[in-house]
Amino acid sequence: MDLKGLPGGQYKPLSGKDIQTVHEAALAILEKTGFTYESGLDDTLAMLEAAGAQVDRSAARIRFPRPVVLEHIRKAPRKVVLYSRSGKDDLDLTEDRVHLGTGGAAIRVIDLETGEYRPTTLKDLYLLARLVDKLDHIHFFLRPCIPTDIPEAAYDVNMFFACMKGTGKHVMSGVNNIEGFHKVLDLASTVAGGREKLIEKPFISIITSFAISPLKLCTASTRIMQEANRHRIPVALSCAPMAGSTAPITMAANLAQIHAEQLAGIVICQLTQPGAPLLYGGIPGRANLNTMGYLGGAVECGMMNAAIHQMARHIGVPNYNSSALTDSGKKG
Repeated sequence: MDLKGLPGGQYKPLSGKDIQTVHEAALAILEKTGFTYESGLDDTLAMLEAAGAQVDRSAARIRFPRPVVLEHIRKAPRKVVLYSRSGKDDLDLTEDRVHLGTGGAAIRVIDLETGEYRPTTLKDLYLLARLVDKLDHIHFFLRPCIPTDIPEAAYDVNMFFACMKGTGKHVMSGVNNIEGFHKVLDLASTVAGGREKLIEKPFISIITSFAISPLKLCTASTRIMQEANRHRIPVALSCAPMAGSTAPITMAANLAQIHAEQLAGIVICQLTQPGAPLLYGGIPGRANLNTMGYLGGAVECGMMNAAIHQMARHIGVPNYNSSALTDSGKKG
């Protein structure tokens, strides 16, 4: 049985009224509280201000009037396709279709020869990509580990090269900086046979952690996000607030913050390049109140992911979601 594109969305923790309540709360957050930001975003601030956002530079605060938000989320494309190089593994993200991929950013792996943990390498990434290429029910390759054996300056382009060498399925990952993004863009354009062919059917996408929760723009990731927008490369708008530390502890309030952060990211993307392809990318977590560490496998996270899909569907954009997380593992 081919699991690609099976219908999801059967579990709906939010009623229609709940969805509207969360949406209205997020709009109120953006209008009244707004976002703060790191330095180095002068061009982005000027763009937002010209579009009607209220920028208070003395307080480092951006407020998004409701009409501005509603106008620009309507410009986000309802249909996004994550293309494969062969064409046989293209992923249509409309409606409730479900596609499965890898994920994570591991820096250690269990060595198959010794059974011991060791740092991950570029070869590990390539071999994992080869494995995924042969697994019918894994539909895209999100970089699952970090190559720790190459210089940081060479990381982005070599990482994407290893992924694309190993699999013809869609490749998704973050990059460290704009220079790295351009090297990856040049590599992918060469593989595609030209920049226009890549733009027509992009077989790579970029994860952009633009929001530092709560409600703060990260300069480096926001600039990478906007550069990807300009080149029509799909972006996943990653934000990962932890309930109890970087977000309110209740699920409803945490969801409202996630939705506000996503709406702000969508506005920036559509102002940068109207129609820029993007994925709603909320990653809800919870804080372990004993250690303040991250809990990704709590049952509430699964409930929140289902609710996040409902919020993404409400505003008509595709959803990038997490599943199968666990907090169990070997100690030591």
